[in-house]
Amino acid sequence: GHTDSLSFLAWSPDDESLLTCANDHLLKLWAVRSGECLRTFDKHTDAVIACAWLPDGQHFISAGIDKNVFLWGVEAGTEPVQIWEGPRVTDLAVSHLAQDGSVLLIAICASKIRLCQLSTGSDGKPRMHTSDEHVIDERGSITSLSLSRDSRYLLVNIASEEIHAWDLHERHLLHKYRGQKQGRFIIRSAFGGVNDGFVVSGSEDSQVYIWHRHNTALLEVLPGHSGTVNAVAWNPRDPHMFASCSDDKTVRIWGVPTA
Repeated sequence: GHTDSLSFLAWSPDDESLLTCANDHLLKLWAVRSGECLRTFDKHTDAVIACAWLPDGQHFISAGIDKNVFLWGVEAGTEPVQIWEGPRVTDLAVSHLAQDGSVLLIAICASKIRLCQLSTGSDGKPRMHTSDEHVIDERGSITSLSLSRDSRYLLVNIASEEIHAWDLHERHLLHKYRGQKQGRFIIRSAFGGVNDGFVVSGSEDSQVYIWHRHNTALLEVLPGHSGTVNAVAWNPRDPHMFASCSDDKTVRIWGVPTA
């Protein structure tokens, strides 16, 4: 296994594999059913802080404190397919926009959202078009990101205690959500509910906040935790259930009324 603390993990699209990132500079690919480590990727020279799968399930992208973004192939051995040097990425995701079939790498760098197109060449390998990236400037430092189920919309948590929803297709800011407490820690939010109709977020005041996605009204503030709520996740099969995790060392499962 890893020899230092883990920072991130990501399920493969077919749910057969897990990628883990750690402060030991390594990424590891694991078989979910057997728990076997299938491969170790060791080109980062500092802590690996985020990773994301491409829709094909055969390639993935990683980012590290060493200011390198690597594009990897599961079957390509331990050498990166492509290297993007320079950006200090703190979080990333891969968006597959059904509207036009495009695939975007979304990288968070301080107060900027960097969008980099991905395409597949004649050799069947994906490429990052780093010379043709699109940059969206935010007004504050971005701590985390989360995609909607259809990959078109992006939630970003801002250290100034706002959550912003962006339309990646039109590339403009849609909504702002306010109320949760965030200043010192990384707090994660998520779309969820029926038709992704809610936005839910953790908070440094030990509570969970829920907004109406489209009119931005704050609907609920849920007490229960006794420490900072760091992240939330909606049940992918039940739109009336989500989970939260906290510094109080607990995970809580919440139910949303059906009517």
